[in-house]
Amino acid sequence: MPLPTQPAYFLPLTQAAVSAFLDHAQIPATALERAGLFAAALCQGRPPHRAALTGLIDQACALLAAQPEAAAAQFGALARSVPADPDHWLQALAAQGVLLGPEEVVAHYCAVSADAYPVDLFQADCQTTLEPHTIRFYTDAAVQADPAREPAGDARPAPAYVERTHRYTAEQARALRAIVANDDEHIDLDAYAGAGKTHLILQLLDSATRRYTYIAPRPGQVQAFRRRLSGALPIEILSQISFANQVAGNAHRLGLLGTAFRPTFQISKASFADIARRIGLQPIGNQPPASVLRVAFEGIASWCRSSDERLQPRHFVRALPWAMLDAAPYLAAAEHVWRCMFDPALQKSTLLSLNVDHLGKWLAQHHAPIPTSWGTLLVDEGHDMSPAWKALLSGYAGAVISLGDPNQRLIGRAPRFATGMTLEIAQSVRQGRRVEQLVNQTVALDATGFIQAPFEGSADQPTLVRTYAGWDEVPGSGARVYGSPWRLLEEAQRLAAAGASFGIHPDSVSSLGREVNRGEEAYREMTSHGGSSQRWEALLAECNDQDMPQIPRMFMRGYNRDRFGELGQRLADYHQAPLQLLLVEHAKNSEFAQVAMAICCFRTGFGRGYGHNPVRAAYTAMTRGTGQLWLPAGALEELEQSMARYQARRADHRRSKLATPGRPARR
Repeated sequence: MPLPTQPAYFLPLTQAAVSAFLDHAQIPATALERAGLFAAALCQGRPPHRAALTGLIDQACALLAAQPEAAAAQFGALARSVPADPDHWLQALAAQGVLLGPEEVVAHYCAVSADAYPVDLFQADCQTTLEPHTIRFYTDAAVQADPAREPAGDARPAPAYVERTHRYTAEQARALRAIVANDDEHIDLDAYAGAGKTHLILQLLDSATRRYTYIAPRPGQVQAFRRRLSGALPIEILSQISFANQVAGNAHRLGLLGTAFRPTFQISKASFADIARRIGLQPIGNQPPASVLRVAFEGIASWCRSSDERLQPRHFVRALPWAMLDAAPYLAAAEHVWRCMFDPALQKSTLLSLNVDHLGKWLAQHHAPIPTSWGTLLVDEGHDMSPAWKALLSGYAGAVISLGDPNQRLIGRAPRFATGMTLEIAQSVRQGRRVEQLVNQTVALDATGFIQAPFEGSADQPTLVRTYAGWDEVPGSGARVYGSPWRLLEEAQRLAAAGASFGIHPDSVSSLGREVNRGEEAYREMTSHGGSSQRWEALLAECNDQDMPQIPRMFMRGYNRDRFGELGQRLADYHQAPLQLLLVEHAKNSEFAQVAMAICCFRTGFGRGYGHNPVRAAYTAMTRGTGQLWLPAGALEELEQSMARYQARRADHRRSKLATPGRPARR
C-alpha cells in the first residue's frame, strides 16, 4: 500500500463515537461529529484529496444539521460497508493519512460549532504533539552579574536573557528550561527514539547565549550540523574522535601520561601476522600468534567498554570461550598488547590501531582532566559512551548534557554521571499512537532500562504496524532490517541475482565482510586440519540453530572474499537506493518512511557469546519507521524466547566464571 504523501488529516470524530456506532449502532449527537463519521465511512480504500474531504464534511455537516431525521437511514446503509472491528477501521483510515481528532479538541468544537466545520482552526488545534512554548535562554550577563562592572554613561547593559518562542512537546520545553536554568550541572537526558533530541540540540546551539561545544558520535554528523547552523554562532562542533584527540593532547602537554607518545585515534594497515611478529607475541597452545592477537584485541575491546580497572577473564568470553579454563596466558598476552598500543617506538609507524574507547580507558587510567575552555558540553548519543569517558566527563568543571536513549545501548548498560540530574522525554514526534503498545510491550521484556515513563506515540503521525506471514509480502522499497549478517548476505545475493536495485549500509557491508572472512577462514582451517576445526563446528552449530544450512554450503562451494567483492560492485549508493538493507546495530540515528524487520531481528541468541541485548536491538529497529512498520507474525513471542536465551547464557557465563578452578584472582 502506498504511503500518504500529505500531512495527516484529522476528522471531527472520536474513537468513542466509532466504537458506539459499531457496537450499538449509536449515532453521534452533533451534526459535526456525524459528518466526521460519514466521511470516515466513505473514504475507505482510496486516498482522499484533502480539499475533497473538507468539502464532503462541510456539506454533510450542513445537510445533517438541516435534516437530522435523515441521519438514521443514512448511517444504517453505511454500517454495512465499514469494518466490524474498530481497530481495522482506524488502521484503514491511517493508511490514507486520516486520523481521528483528539477527544478534547473534538469535544470543544462540537460544543462551540456543532453545526459547522471550521476546518482551518480545527486542523491547527489537532496538532497537539508540538505546541508553541516560550523559552528564556539566560546569557553570560545573567550568570556573571557584577555591579562593579556596570557599563558607564549611556551604554546599555548586556541583556540577561533572550526569549524565543518555538514549537515543542511539553517534555521538550521542560527539559530545555531545566538545562538553561542549570548552567553548571551534569545532566543525563534520557529520551525515547524519535523524541526530538536533535531538535533540542539545535535549539540550544542556535540560542547563542552560552558557549557550547557539541560532540557528535561520527564525523558525518558534524558536517550535517554545520550545514544547519549559522556560521556566526560561537559554537564548536567536534566528532568524538576529534574530542578524544584534543583531551589526549592536553593531558600529554601537562605530562600526565608518563610517556613521550601522544596517543591519537589511528587505524593500522598492518596485518595481524605482521603486528604479532613486531611486538613479539608468542603462540598459546595450538593458537598461532596472529590468532592470539585477535583474541587479545577482542578482550581489550570488551574491557574498554566496561567499568573494570583491570583486564579479567570474562572479557574474553566472546573471543575464546573454551580458553576460560586457563585464561592467564591470554590475560598476559592482552596486557602486553595494551602496553604496546601506547609504546612510542612501536607507534611511530602506526603499528596498532587506537579507537575512541582505547583512548578513553588510557586517559581514565591516568586521571586526565578535560579542559574547561569548551564551555557547556552537549554529548549526542551519550548512551553509547564508555564508562571511562563518562567518568572523565563526570570530573568536568563545567556543564555537561548527555543526550541519549539507554534502550538503544545494545551491549551493557548506559553509564551515568557520578553526580547530577536526570531528565526524561517519553513523547515521540516520529511515530504515531499505533506503535505505542508494540514499543512498550517490547521494552517491558528488558528490566534494565532507565526510562521510567512509557513510550508515548504522537497523535499527529499516522504510523501503521503491519504483520506479514511471508517475507514476499513486505514492500519492495524502504528499509529492510536484519538481526543476522548471514540473513542479510543471503537476501543481498538473492536480490542481486534478480537484478534488483538496492544498497547496503556501509557499516553493514564491513560487518558482512568480516563474517565472510570468518566463514572462509574456518572452512580453510577445517580442510587443512583433516576435517577438524572448532571454528567451523561453531559456524555449523550457529547456522543450524538459525535454520540456515545454506550458509556453510556456500563456503563449501567456494564462496569467498572475492565473490563478496563482486556483490559490492553490484550495490547502488545506499543513501539513494530505493531499497536499503542494514543490520539492526547500524539502524541507530536513521529514519525511514517504511521499515520491514526480518524474523532474525527477533530470533536471536544463537551466535558466539551472548551478543546484543535482543530487546534493545528489536526496539532500535522498530523505532525507525515513520509511515509503516512491518513485523513477522509472532514477533514478540520470538523476542521473549530470544531474551530467555540471552539471560540464560549470561547466567551460565556468571556461573562458569565463579566455578572455574584456579581462576586468577581479581586484581
